[in-house]
Amino acid sequence: MFNEKSDNHVLDAVTVPSLRGARYLAPYGHDGRIGSLRDFVRNVIVNEFAGPEPSPAILDGIVAYIEDIDFLPNPLLGPGGRLTAQASDAARRGETLFARPFPHDATLSCAGCHIPSAAFVDHKQHDVGSGGLYKTPTLLNADFSAPYFHDGRYDTYDQVVAHFDRVFDLGLSAQDGHDLVAYLTAIGDGEQAFENDGVATDLKEANDFASVLDTAIPAHDTAVISLAVDTVGLELRELTEDFPDRNDTSVIGGLRQRVLARTALEETVLVLRRIDMAAAAGQFDVAARQFLDFRKLTASVVPVVLTAAQPWSLFNPPIHEAHYSALRQMLQAANAQR
Repeated sequence: MFNEKSDNHVLDAVTVPSLRGARYLAPYGHDGRIGSLRDFVRNVIVNEFAGPEPSPAILDGIVAYIEDIDFLPNPLLGPGGRLTAQASDAARRGETLFARPFPHDATLSCAGCHIPSAAFVDHKQHDVGSGGLYKTPTLLNADFSAPYFHDGRYDTYDQVVAHFDRVFDLGLSAQDGHDLVAYLTAIGDGEQAFENDGVATDLKEANDFASVLDTAIPAHDTAVISLAVDTVGLELRELTEDFPDRNDTSVIGGLRQRVLARTALEETVLVLRRIDMAAAAGQFDVAARQFLDFRKLTASVVPVVLTAAQPWSLFNPPIHEAHYSALRQMLQAANAQR
């Protein structure tokens, strides 16, 4: 429970849904009780987390961010949500079964609710024998969003297919079940873009966040300036901890490089703080100059210093393992003394 006031004293936890393609998936919430994404975000902040009422700018920003998260591309799916030639024979048989009317109710089919041409949803709520009315979830990229159903009761597609076979008396054969699972796996797949974690990746993320200041400072928007400074500052402070200080005996070598890296990041955080202070004082010209200093630091000095220290940072797998092994040993020793 994130909000004690809404505790009903019943263990009725729900899964956290993926945000991929959320702009296509209204209504929101597992039970589809909220029509707009903006209202849903506000409800999460205020009611589920007992947070303060967010400003319109904060709501707009979060909604814009979520709406920008798209489905992963899937080469097995073509126009209208139909399988492409790359799909297996089993998946193709499953596609046919997916569209076949249920034996005891010809008005129902899997594809009738999970409409392939509409992101595999129908924007409605249904009772599928799971304890109430719940909205139709998308099947796109579902390979990455187990467990399944609103309460996460099923870990695999096999279990999901068995549930529908049992509740709706589908009379599926073992081969049918295998083919449906093959189909669900095919349409639930997606190409994942991986980017190695490192100095360049983390600095790019910080600079992406900081780009908000390009418009917030000229607009004299102190609330957004403060938010951006806090966010980027947190990113940079976390990055600082990836370069162990001189007291970390688990890391050998590169002390000078690590110290320089930490110092450069700490100075950059201070420049950020000056931006916020100047804006809060109404000195937006000063804030703009400080932001220019921040841009210069993160474009030249900081990348060079951090790249030089990266071999002795937690981005280096052996260093990472040595660092956290030492922490685990300290924790175990502390627990043993209790």
